[in-house]
Amino acid sequence: MPLQFKLSKTWKCALIGGLVPAAFTLVDVLRSGSDITFQGLFLGGVIAGYLVKRHGGTGTAAGVRVGLIGGIPALWSLKELVVAIPTIPNPLWFRVVGVGMALVVGVLLLVVPMVVGGLAGRFGGWLAERQDHPRVPTAGS
Repeated sequence: MPLQFKLSKTWKCALIGGLVPAAFTLVDVLRSGSDITFQGLFLGGVIAGYLVKRHGGTGTAAGVRVGLIGGIPALWSLKELVVAIPTIPNPLWFRVVGVGMALVVGVLLLVVPMVVGGLAGRFGGWLAERQDHPRVPTAGS
């Protein structure tokens, strides 16, 4: 039985909206790990939210996925920090705190773009609704 992999419409739209911001983020990280701007993330979220809403999906979900796709390359900037923590001559508890702080920064590097993407996706869905594209059907209808 062959392995079948089918992307949902939400993921397809998120990939359309998220690949360009991911490329810009990757270039920012490779150029300077301390200056990450997440360029194009809002626009990518709006595009994904608009596209998925035209097909009856949820713009916010597509926008959150755009933020995830656009934010993943930013984790590369943590590489130097994670490598440096064990080499600094400090007590064990200080290293543990350093690892915990690096994890918090990593989570923030993903959560912030996901929130921005979610808001942008919601805005893109709203734009699609304003142009009379179908709304998501409710459970009672």
